[in-house]
Amino acid sequence: MSLAIRKAAIVGATGATGIALAAELAATGIGVRVIARRAETLARLFPAAAIEKSPADARDAGAIAKAVAGCDLVVDCIGLPASAMQDHAATAQNLAVAVMGSGARLLHVSSYWAYLPIRRLPLDEKHPREGGNAYIAARRTAEDILEGAGAAIVNLPDFFGPHVAASSLQQPLADAAKGRAMNWIGPKTLAREYAYVPDAMRLVAALARRPEAYGQRWIFPGGGALTGAEAAAIAARHLKRNVKLRTAGPLLMRLASLFNRGARDFLPMLPHYLQPMSYDAAKLARLLGPPQTTPYDKAIPATLDWLRQRPA
Repeated sequence: MSLAIRKAAIVGATGATGIALAAELAATGIGVRVIARRAETLARLFPAAAIEKSPADARDAGAIAKAVAGCDLVVDCIGLPASAMQDHAATAQNLAVAVMGSGARLLHVSSYWAYLPIRRLPLDEKHPREGGNAYIAARRTAEDILEGAGAAIVNLPDFFGPHVAASSLQQPLADAAKGRAMNWIGPKTLAREYAYVPDAMRLVAALARRPEAYGQRWIFPGGGALTGAEAAAIAARHLKRNVKLRTAGPLLMRLASLFNRGARDFLPMLPHYLQPMSYDAAKLARLLGPPQTTPYDKAIPATLDWLRQRPA
């Protein structure tokens, strides 16, 4: 059985997941309404007249309720910066209230952070969700609010691809695209799994159509294990030049945090990124079939091309 979705609202649409999901849904004939705080950003990123633009701040309960009204599906793609991480609970509560009694389905695109600290691999939906720092607790609280409202909760690996602002793979690729050495968190042989955003949002669009998906958690897959050395080798082949790889361990990250706000905000998460990471998406595969993911040797070059072409 497949849900008939006429119109989908994407909240937090100006991030990489929202942009990719809007394109995926629109391509299948679903009406799309994109929601974010700034009207000018919505207009720039979604120039097509067929996509509705609705500026609203999800921290404003009245504004967000009005923005999602009339939609069959509401997708929360909000990704707040470290300084506002605690606001995830407020935005989740506002979205839960906004769809209550409307008949709309609710889907939350989150990260694997809610399962940290990792106790066993590969990560699946049965892994404990306890402990961790304030960032982790904020993500977990938002997920619990939305799951309580009947939402499908999608937990993504670290992701990369077009429009991704920063991630543990995106930033090294941005370095390579600019002709610099790739700064890799942890040893160059550390293997972690990453999701290519277009792949992940194609799966989100498919999951959203399945009534069985709601009120449950779903671990999404990446493209398999990838080391820093392998990422640098793929980048070098595509860029047709040597790409240096520089290990960014705890000491270097702490030094960088003295001068860089992003590095400083990331420090609480650093211990988790110095460990291997892999995902068990068997539950998702039982519902949707084996997921098709873009191999790194195609997804990384596509990301590098986007990074080199984007405006400064």
